[in-house]
Amino acid sequence: MVKQKHDLAQLKKNGKSVDDYMSCLEGKSGEEIKTNCESYEPKEDVIAALAEKAKGYTFVVFSAVWCKDCKTNVAALAKILEKQPDIDVIFFGGIKTAPLDPDIRWRVPPSPPEVDDFDLRKIPTFYILNSEGVQVGEMIENPEHKETLEEELLYIIENLQ
Repeated sequence: MVKQKHDLAQLKKNGKSVDDYMSCLEGKSGEEIKTNCESYEPKEDVIAALAEKAKGYTFVVFSAVWCKDCKTNVAALAKILEKQPDIDVIFFGGIKTAPLDPDIRWRVPPSPPEVDDFDLRKIPTFYILNSEGVQVGEMIENPEHKETLEEELLYIIENLQ
């Protein structure tokens, strides 16, 4: 059941930091994410503005190593966090589909149970929660309005109602 309000402390307890997330990546796909992170060059002025505007917000990110868009966008976010570590992000990885069960989208486990607390439709999804744990924005798969991940996240934050 999709929650209207999330317990940020519990999400932080159950999720992973960027360092923990990146350190648990394995195999060829995990190495690809790490390589993409190393080679990503975020726009410094944009990530500085994002860090400032994102104060008071928490990003909750759902990802999987097998996902093509995760290999690009989660890697980009990891690089952004290297340069702007004060942006509050919680990672949930290991997302698996349930192709043999038409009644559910994500197989829990191995997917974290938090997939059921959000309206997770595709990955990666970047949810933006306010300080009360209410979802106020999201980016699904790839930037829709801007060229880069950091520009898209800044755009979303700047246009919150």
